[in-house]
Amino acid sequence: MKTLLIGNGYWGSIVKSKLEVQTDLLYIANSKDNLDDILSKFDVNYVFVCTPTETHYDIVKKCLEYNKNVFCEKPFTGDFDKATELFELSNKNNLNIFVDNIFLYRNEYQNISNKEFNKIKFVWNKYEDTFNENLFNRLLYHDLYLLLDLSNNNWEVNYCNVSEDKLSLSLFSGDLKSEFNYDRTYLNGKEKKIIIDDVLINFSNPLNDPLSEIINDLKNNNIEFNDNKKITLNTIKLLNKIQKNI
Repeated sequence: MKTLLIGNGYWGSIVKSKLEVQTDLLYIANSKDNLDDILSKFDVNYVFVCTPTETHYDIVKKCLEYNKNVFCEKPFTGDFDKATELFELSNKNNLNIFVDNIFLYRNEYQNISNKEFNKIKFVWNKYEDTFNENLFNRLLYHDLYLLLDLSNNNWEVNYCNVSEDKLSLSLFSGDLKSEFNYDRTYLNGKEKKIIIDDVLINFSNPLNDPLSEIINDLKNNNIEFNDNKKITLNTIKLLNKIQKNI
């Protein structure tokens, strides 16, 4: 599989290390390069987009216009209508978009045997000096697509309290409840866990290499693109609903 990488920051460098081993990585660009020249020059199977969220719409649209399949880092776009437009364009051009909802591929998650619950709690304690909006894009987005995969319900906002480095969120769907508690001022390592009723699932350290597995599945065309599209759009829609309640 021939690939092109756009974006070589923190996550882009991790993706790069996988692409160099698993694919024929032809070129590495950044969001400020002349992408028209690059996309017209290189014949690749997939363009991997690992740039900031606010650049995703323009870059992915340009890739689709140049007839390239796209792997895009989450959260794809920050806007439901723009995300829908890109998926519609990919369908029109008979191209694939895969959004990196990577936690769905973690063994810790796939080993969950009972997906029925009354209450679910997502906890994320870490030290990370980033900006306010990334609490939503970097952390909450992950947990929302896990919640929607587990429940497939229509969730409403009970309350959302957010500061620069802390977030407390409560959602409900009928009698079901979900809570999210994040703290990025935590100095005692990293703690990521999900509590389904009284069952604790430790997400702090991956049991597998989901990124490599995703790339391998893309190579072998072993991806459920429609499922990825559905949960991506539903997650962005819910994320936008939560942001409107702040």
